[in-house]
Amino acid sequence: MIINLNGNLVSRLEAKISIFDHGFLYGASIYETIRTYGGKPFQLQNHFKRLENSARGIQIALPFDFEEFRRQLSITLAKSESAESAIRIIVTRGAGDPGYAPTRLGPPAYIFLVSPLPPVPPEIYEKGVILALVSVRRNLPEALDPAVKSGNLLNQMLAWNEANTRNAYEALMLNYRGELTECTMCNIFLVRNKILRTPALECGILAGVTRQMILEIASESSMVAEETVLYPEDLYGAEEAFLTVTSREVIPVVRCDEHVIGNGFPGTTTRSLHLKYRQKVREITEKETG
Repeated sequence: MIINLNGNLVSRLEAKISIFDHGFLYGASIYETIRTYGGKPFQLQNHFKRLENSARGIQIALPFDFEEFRRQLSITLAKSESAESAIRIIVTRGAGDPGYAPTRLGPPAYIFLVSPLPPVPPEIYEKGVILALVSVRRNLPEALDPAVKSGNLLNQMLAWNEANTRNAYEALMLNYRGELTECTMCNIFLVRNKILRTPALECGILAGVTRQMILEIASESSMVAEETVLYPEDLYGAEEAFLTVTSREVIPVVRCDEHVIGNGFPGTTTRSLHLKYRQKVREITEKETG
């Protein structure tokens, strides 16, 4: 792993944050996860915009603009010997006196973590995955807005742990109204009667970068796509379902608890959208490097 701490490349032993940092004391931190294609970070501007949105959401002043962000990432990636990398960017509120008031705080700390991109088991695309509809509800937007990619991940951790005890690949969460939202790391899509549907942002979800690309691809393919309110019954009655996430792209869902989705195999629309997604990735990366 390559570590950039506040603009300095450091070892694991040197990578230290103050115990008085409000990111540690109160979970006042934000993050983004990016992957590379051909060794180059993908959708960098969109990820930075979301980082800016998260910073506004918890009132952190980012310690860099986009150009400095890109420069620091380039310095860190240059030390990686991996063909493809997973990148995690963390920004904390900074160190200061204990207490909620953001006074007498030092500057925000930032960390770039670059690791080899984990290989994806082929069977998740070939056979699909199983979800567990968990009892843990997604955060209420008026409490801690899920649109903020916060380092406070207790909600997701508890949901994931519940799904793990049921041998599921991911945990699917509802909001306080009983509507589908998202999984701990993924957005969800359903297909029925040739219509693509996904929970609306207003349901209390993160605006996934891959989610947005799939919506754009559907539009370009003249496929009807809806951001709407969905319930568990919509999932159980779907012909296909799939997840989207930066690191693994498009993941077919074949079952949720005891409910088989469609015929229990990855569907043709899911496979088609995944192929089109990869084609779009190639087009974007070739344009950026050309």
